[in-house]
This record gives sequence, structure tokens and C-alpha cells, in this order.
Amino acid sequence: MRAGSAGLAAILAIGMAVSMSPSSIIGILSTFLIDDLGLTRTEMGALSTGFSSVVMASSLPLGRLTDRIGGRRMMVLLLACVSLGLLGMAAAWGLWPLLLFAGIAGIPAGGANPATNLLIVENVPAGARGWITGIKQSGVQWGIFAVGAAVPAAAVSFGWRGALALSALVPVAVIAATLLVLPAGSRPPAVSRSRAVSRLPADVWWLAVYGVAMGIVVAVYVSFLPLYVQEKIGMSVEAAGLVMVVYGVVGALGRVLWGRIAERAGHPAVPLIWIGCFSIAAVLMTWMASPASTMLVWVGSAFMGIGVGSWTAVGMAAAMTLVKRERAGSSAAAVMLGFGLGLTIGPIAFGWGVDTSGGYDLPMMSLMAPMVASVVLMLLWISRNKRLAAGS
Repeated sequence: MRAGSAGLAAILAIGMAVSMSPSSIIGILSTFLIDDLGLTRTEMGALSTGFSSVVMASSLPLGRLTDRIGGRRMMVLLLACVSLGLLGMAAAWGLWPLLLFAGIAGIPAGGANPATNLLIVENVPAGARGWITGIKQSGVQWGIFAVGAAVPAAAVSFGWRGALALSALVPVAVIAATLLVLPAGSRPPAVSRSRAVSRLPADVWWLAVYGVAMGIVVAVYVSFLPLYVQEKIGMSVEAAGLVMVVYGVVGALGRVLWGRIAERAGHPAVPLIWIGCFSIAAVLMTWMASPASTMLVWVGSAFMGIGVGSWTAVGMAAAMTLVKRERAGSSAAAVMLGFGLGLTIGPIAFGWGVDTSGGYDLPMMSLMAPMVASVVLMLLWISRNKRLAAGS
């Protein structure tokens, strides 16, 4: 390895956590934004959608850029965007400035997986990437844990603007750690234009379509669960943060486990089917929860963590094995394109559903559709590959 395995794993996990944290921060601060700025739930959904639309739009360009400039340089660039976006949101006075700076903060979510995947390909030999992929993907969930534990307390003590300003200092520290821990390395070899525009394998796009379904549910869960448990079940903002902590911790452990399973599975669709089934159970339990049965929220949060909250460990591990080294960033970006599309669709549709239906029941049950579709899609993928193998 060109970097120590422990240091590499740590910096990749922290980089993923920070790059993906703005969406969780927005969700935790939703009640403060609604009360202070007078935002509706549809507008809160639009805020999450604005964040996610940037993820979708930037994924492929950032993947190609990562293949050209290298993972370390891309990591530094992305972390700087996080800090700028959070600082801008702290100073925002209404929806449109929030949308602008949420978009800036969303850029890193589109490039974090291409950058970290390429760093793994550059530093870790094939056959030993499952654990480190799971560890680096678990960083997202540990980030949710940190946000759920720290941001509510910071918002209560310093206001939501103070919480955002303090959060903006974290990526600055991670930039320094990235420059210290990761070697500069040499500039990646130039990729010819014909190779740059060549088609990715069809299997990558099966993963991307699966990512659409996962993105819808992840975005809704992260953006609206804190508000959902407060408004429907009567939990406090601190308790809502702890529900997200459960989701984050279980998801972090699940990503490490799924990363190892993905490396040994005969086909990535197999663990992805199980992930879809766990997620279906999680949606059902969350929907059935009430003030008299709050335990369902906690169990549902754990199931969501081991389910949809863990899927990228399998998706990113598969994306690395389906292409050659020089396309590692583009492959991860294609998967993130589908995920970003789901992230874009989910929050605004869910928020609109809550506002128009006058409650959470119908929007919550509508989340079953993408989860069931994800399981069916993976079964079809396995069937297709068997037919191709039989015909070869």
C-alpha cells in the first residue's frame, strides 16, 4: 500500500462522513428553519431536493474529473465546498439563499465516492478491498451519528446559525488531515478521449437504477424522520436526534459487514435483495409507530440502517470490480447518478404529500413502492445474467 491501511481507512471514512453530512444537518435543523424562516414542509423538501439535484448533476462530471486529477486532490476540493456551503447557509435569510448554499454543500456528495473509490484502487490490491470499502462507506453513517448527537445540542445552545457555523469548521480540519495522511502521489495517466467517452458496462447501470430506489428512501428518511417523530409521535428534538444516532450506528456497522459479504458474494444482487427486504420491514415499522408504540421507531431505525442505509457498501464494492482502474471514478459516479436522482425525487415528493394529504400515513406507505421495485429489479438482474451465461 502507498498509505498505511489504518490511516487510509480512517481518512476515507472521515472524508465520506463530512462530504455527506449537510443533508443530515438540514434534516436535524428542519424545525428551527420552519419556525425561524417560516418555511413550509414542501419548501423543506425543496431544500433537500436542491441539495440532491446537485449530487445528481455533478456525479458524472466529478467522476471524470477524479479520474484525471486523482483522489487526493479531489478530496481537498470537495471538503472546501462543504465548508463554504455550510457557512453560506448559516448566513442565509430565506429559502433562495439556503437553496444556493445547500447546492454548494451538495457538490461533495456527488464526488466523494469517485474520489474515495479511486484512492482504494490506487492503494489497496484487489481481493483486499471489501473491508476497507465497508469502513469508508460506514463513515457516512458515523457522520449521521455525529450530526444526530452534536447538532441538536449545538442548535439549542447557539441557535441553528451557530450550529451551522461550527459545523463548517470540521471540513477545514479534515483538509489538513488529508494533506498530512495521504501521499501526494503522481498525476494519474492521461485518459484518451475515446476511452473517456466509452460506454460503461451494463451491470454498472443496473446498480445505478437500484440506486434510484435507495436514494428516494434515504433522502426521505434523513430529511423527514426527525420532523416525523416529533409531529406524529410527539418526541423531542433531542430524542429525534437519538433516533438518527441509532440509524447511523447500525448503518455504520452494517456497511462494514455488507462490504465483506459483497466481496465474497457470487453476485452483488444477492446482498442487495436482502438490503431491500430489511428496508421494506423498516418502512412498515416506522409507519406503524405511534405515541403508544415508540419502540417501533427505534427498531425501524435499526432496520433502516442495516438496509437502505448500508447499500452503498455493496454498490461501491461492485462498481470497483466491474471496470478497469482508469474508469473507477466514472463507474462510482454512474452509480451515484442514479442515487442522486432518487435523492432529488424523494424529499420534495414526500413533503408535498404531507402538505396535501394533511398527514404522514399516505406518503410513508408510498415509500414501499421503490423498496419492492428494488428487490424485483435485483431478481431480474440475476435472471438476465443467468440467461447470458447459458447462451455463451
